[in-house]
Amino acid sequence: MALQTGTPVGNIIDQDEIYIEGAPWIYYQRAEAGLLNNPDVNGYYHNLSGTTQYPVYSLACYEDVQLASDMTVNAIRCDKVGDKAVIQKLNHLELSFTLSSLFPLTTLSPIIRGSTVLGVGSLEKMGIGPINNNTFYHIYLPKVYDEDTGDFVSITLHRAQFVNPWTLAMPSGDKWTLGGISAWALADDTLPSAQQFATIIRADASALP
Repeated sequence: MALQTGTPVGNIIDQDEIYIEGAPWIYYQRAEAGLLNNPDVNGYYHNLSGTTQYPVYSLACYEDVQLASDMTVNAIRCDKVGDKAVIQKLNHLELSFTLSSLFPLTTLSPIIRGSTVLGVGSLEKMGIGPINNNTFYHIYLPKVYDEDTGDFVSITLHRAQFVNPWTLAMPSGDKWTLGGISAWALADDTLPSAQQFATIIRADASALP
């Protein structure tokens, strides 16, 4: 439908009316492990590949998933005309969520910065002590938005750390939840500049040429 003001002319790229509902899957793995595509044929780094030494951990039940950017923005100001430009710097990306599934402890320990989990028969044992600030993770967030065709979008965070205080809520008459979970995706300067924080992949055979 044409606009009363006149439709723009020339090359116009329309958005797809595709809407994504629900949270992605959340996987993470020690960053010492190589990514599954490291890189792919187009030079993009993404997805995980678990090994015995560096398994991929899959989280089960969570809510309030968000991915946000932390940026520093400074205006270039001219007193005669006002702000003429800005200088922007991306500091990190922040993934946050609340976790309802707490077991096994091997999947929980890195999130709360606990110790290595010792499995002894039917027991799991873990300590909480000083935090190792030299531990980093890949985090992989895939979401299939059309189950019939397998169309999906995925986000790979390359060099993340779990940060910020967490809170284990233990309410009467309701499930326990671990809140305040936050992971910062930091710059990985071993990767191409355009992918230092993350890589986003979309596959959609029906909508993409």
